[in-house]
Amino acid sequence: MAEDIQGLLQRIHDEGLKKADTEKEKIISDANIQADSILKKAREEADSIVKKAAEEAAGSEARAKAAIKQAARDIILSLKEDLMARLNKVVKGSIDEAMTAEFMGKILLEMLKNYKDKNQGTEPELDILLNPKDLEKMEAALKSSLAEELRQNPSITAVSDFSAGLQIGFKGNDVFFDFTDDTLTEIICHYIGPRVSAMLND
Repeated sequence: MAEDIQGLLQRIHDEGLKKADTEKEKIISDANIQADSILKKAREEADSIVKKAAEEAAGSEARAKAAIKQAARDIILSLKEDLMARLNKVVKGSIDEAMTAEFMGKILLEMLKNYKDKNQGTEPELDILLNPKDLEKMEAALKSSLAEELRQNPSITAVSDFSAGLQIGFKGNDVFFDFTDDTLTEIICHYIGPRVSAMLND
């Protein structure tokens, strides 16, 4: 009887140990699975955070570069406008100084020569438009150095549409040859302007 009890106790003990070992292995296995899952999730979250941070950094860098480029373009544009305004002022001032009665007389002589060459020496009738400040000096020049070339007295009109230079028309034609400060300034700046822009773009 005592042996039966002892055997029963031993069997219970062995089964208990076996069951405990099984449960222990299951617990360890479940823990490993959970640990792997936690590590995987942690890695994924870490990768996501790193990727997002990299994208934000790249976006910030791209925005910064775009802002710098835009600022550079704005500065160059402003500089171009300022230079063109200065160029316009300098050119116009130079033309105003150059357009003396003597120089305008030379322009008239050259226009007369070209007209006569193309029209078998026909004497033209001229319409001349001048700024009021140049009228007296130009009339004096016409009476002296230009008198021999002009057999017919030209029609001279004072206008306030421009501050220097002159416009020359040949009667019978609807075209006036424009040698005013505004027109010459526009022509010169139109020629020089692209070169100024190219220098800034370089």
